[in-house]
Amino acid sequence: MDAHILREILLLIIAAFIGGFAARSLSLPPILGYIVSGIVFGAVGKALFPSYSALLDLSQLGITLLLFTLGFEISPAKLKNINKNIIALGVLQVLLCTMVFIPLLAVFNFSLKSSILFSVVFSFSSTAVVIKLLEEKGLLSDFPGNNIFVILLMQDIFVVPVIFFLPILFSKTAITLTDFGLFFVSLLKTVVIFALVFFFSKYFLPKVANIIFKYPSHELNILATIFISVLSIGLLTSIGLPQTIAAFLAGVLISEEGKNLAPLAEIRPLRDILLVLFFVLTGMLLNLSFVFSNLILILVLSVILLFAKFSSIYLLLRFSNFVPSSSVFISSYLTNVGEFAVIIAQFSLLSGYIGEGMYNVLLSVFIFSLIFIPFWTKYFLRAGNFFMHFKFLRKILGDESYSFNNFQVADVENHVIICGHGRVGSQIRSLLDCAGIQYVVVDYNRNIISSLTEKNRMVIYGDPSDDEVLISAKIQKAKVLILAVPDKTTQSRIIRAALELNPKVVIFCRSHLEEDRFDLINLGVNSVVSPEFEAGIKIGTEVLQLFGLPEESVTYLVKKLRKEHLA
Repeated sequence: MDAHILREILLLIIAAFIGGFAARSLSLPPILGYIVSGIVFGAVGKALFPSYSALLDLSQLGITLLLFTLGFEISPAKLKNINKNIIALGVLQVLLCTMVFIPLLAVFNFSLKSSILFSVVFSFSSTAVVIKLLEEKGLLSDFPGNNIFVILLMQDIFVVPVIFFLPILFSKTAITLTDFGLFFVSLLKTVVIFALVFFFSKYFLPKVANIIFKYPSHELNILATIFISVLSIGLLTSIGLPQTIAAFLAGVLISEEGKNLAPLAEIRPLRDILLVLFFVLTGMLLNLSFVFSNLILILVLSVILLFAKFSSIYLLLRFSNFVPSSSVFISSYLTNVGEFAVIIAQFSLLSGYIGEGMYNVLLSVFIFSLIFIPFWTKYFLRAGNFFMHFKFLRKILGDESYSFNNFQVADVENHVIICGHGRVGSQIRSLLDCAGIQYVVVDYNRNIISSLTEKNRMVIYGDPSDDEVLISAKIQKAKVLILAVPDKTTQSRIIRAALELNPKVVIFCRSHLEEDRFDLINLGVNSVVSPEFEAGIKIGTEVLQLFGLPEESVTYLVKKLRKEHLA
């Protein structure tokens, strides 16, 4: 590698560190700091980066690795079990947003063809940014986060027919039935690809893996992982899939043999560094002189499009029987423009489909939407929580339309209410079952509600932060309230509503972030439990016992550590 490229990478890392540190100091996500540092660098020092294009191509490998690691953690069996309604929802979201955006862009004097192109790409959301934010907050594997991931995946899959359709859309000749036939062939090819993925992973890959891993070696495992991954990605991209989707499917393919492969710890550091470079270089793309000369247009267009996108996704989710709080949460994280919009715009610019002015407008809206994400998801959710305190608004938004009568709760008292039946809530419920303690589960996942109803458990479908839902769960007579939902905003709403109805209820709450613990205690929580802290205590205790420490010494050390943790 040339010395000047190493120097440029070093400068980017320094800029990323300064931006990320500044953002963290202001209690903002580091991603925002990376993008802003890139904007500043692009304005004052872009001449220092003659290898900018090569670095941008290199950094996009971070997105590829991000999707690969996600696929690695999802087996084909899990992929087949993804809720088909969510898959349909992802498709409908792209189609609905596209139809909403076309007339809006026409108002801004976009041509019909440009309106169609921009409407499609604006319907995509940023996989890299959204997944990174959800990972940082520990929300990716929970109900809303999982749905967001599936919708993002469907958006990325849509890139295949979109890229194929561009030459047809901007063709100088009239569109024929043959063109539409070719377009639908591309859609069919996407479906066939997924079928081949499952066939390959079930019948072919295990035999190959058994041969490769016959002689165990850490170095050979790493090389085998790289070989199988590159081979899989190469085959999938050769039949028309985008590299990111190919990487995700490659991760899914080899996840079946994951126990034999090199651990993800070998991949994650490189992935994270490349993602940081991608965010900085994306910020450098912004043409500030163009932005300042068209600032009003860009701001107005950004605000209108983002609000329209949020509204469209929210209404679609509500129509699909998602509760309002989940609908607001999912819509907030999807209300941005994705990196595929820039890739498609670059392709369109080089192909002569759009001019440089149009490209800069799209790029500006893309970067503005990324800058807005942390504020949008944080403050919009807070605003939504504030307005949801008013009953007449909840009635308008449908927050009281849940079928409580379908899940009648017996006349219980001194019972436990479990809000959220995910990984944590389900374990608590199992313990209460064993102890014979009465409980009521509140969740907005219909599959969970149906499963527990079949087992004759007392359950309620709805948003636990709604006082009507808590009243149905007999909160006034409850002894304990357990908050197993991971989102602090939702937790805060539930705490306030519960204490208004029953000031004596004892509240237990989970929290991923240490800084959230004190806020939750100030709200009235009696005990805040960190899953990560408890896991550390459990593992540490077993290690001390393995080294032969007396039981009383282990107990003393654990008590001391807990006391320091609570101080």
